[in-house]
Amino acid sequence: MYGVTLEGGGAKGAYHLGAYRAILENDFEISAIVGTSVGALNGAMIAQGDFDIAYELWQNVNYTNVINANEEEIRKFRESRPNKDELRIFLSTLREVIVDGGFDITPLKNLIDTYINEDLIRKSRLDYGLVTVNVSDLKPLKLFKEDIPVGEMKEYILASCYLPVFKRERINGKYYLDGAYYDNLPYKMLIDKGFTDLILIRTKALGITRKIPKDKYNIITISPSDNIGNSFTYEKDLAIQNLKLGYYDALKVINGLKGNKYYFYPLGEEYYFHLLSNLKEDCLESIAETLNITEAPNKRTLFEIIIPRIAKLLDLNDNYDYEDFVLFLIEVLLAYYEIEKFKIYEFKECVSLLQKQPALVIPNQISTFEKILVKANIMNTSMRDDILIKIAYDMIRNLEV
Repeated sequence: MYGVTLEGGGAKGAYHLGAYRAILENDFEISAIVGTSVGALNGAMIAQGDFDIAYELWQNVNYTNVINANEEEIRKFRESRPNKDELRIFLSTLREVIVDGGFDITPLKNLIDTYINEDLIRKSRLDYGLVTVNVSDLKPLKLFKEDIPVGEMKEYILASCYLPVFKRERINGKYYLDGAYYDNLPYKMLIDKGFTDLILIRTKALGITRKIPKDKYNIITISPSDNIGNSFTYEKDLAIQNLKLGYYDALKVINGLKGNKYYFYPLGEEYYFHLLSNLKEDCLESIAETLNITEAPNKRTLFEIIIPRIAKLLDLNDNYDYEDFVLFLIEVLLAYYEIEKFKIYEFKECVSLLQKQPALVIPNQISTFEKILVKANIMNTSMRDDILIKIAYDMIRNLEV
């Protein structure tokens, strides 16, 4: 049985629901869910059996779901950033984080009151937990549903979400702070309950996270493969994008898909080594010229010089294989032609699609000065992108799949 942890992250919370949809579709046996901040809110709706309602809420999210504000106040809220120093404070100084004033979160309180059903959470077969910080008592709280007083579930969920930028209010006579200031990824709550199989759904939001002991437990980590915005951007289009991203990122992890920001069925390194080995000489010559490589283009220079040079431009880590290399390079061209991201591609299908695209509109030649910069690996982002696009274009035209 798996326990799921939902990392805090405000508006990034749509990503949780996309990923959890993939978990449901792949028949994982889930028996507990814990979260911080928006993770506590999403987790509560999942625990009470309202995943579909939560998913629909994120499909239609906007600022008025969270704060009661005019356009100028919404702009200020969107531009809010938690101070990194606040994430390093000790419990003895937590009172300094809470300030008077702030944004009116009546809509968030109404949303919790409308959609959270304490009775369903308590009766759920899923155990449920959250994290918050009791500022009045200078005490972090890691609570499962049985630890929360009856009748106060909604208040504690709100407490887990309580950011310093919100209007200062007491909850049951005390001040609380967003759980991200103590533990934004509270997987240890599950470990302490005896779980060894964990699914962590990350948002990479700013907050305190504990080192993950990957060697001791069976941990599936689902993390954003692309930018999911900031914690204060409650906009419908971004939320819908993040729902899709969470879903496909989860499928990638669960089903062993390949790719960086796209999704491919795996074929194995040997297949891609064979493809690269059969690149024609004129293709190698064109790529070598683009990279200002003066050595004769052949299989030796391809594997010893050309591929390592391109891999460096792609920022591949040192343990990349030839499957990673080809797919990362192909993704450069997929992005250039703005080809659909949220789809699982067969590689041959992808190559066929790219070979039907119009010719490049970037210059086919680079200047002598630019070649010197390329060889020295000194170039700006635009120049680097143009070079990678041209190399990917030359390669894709010559792949025999």
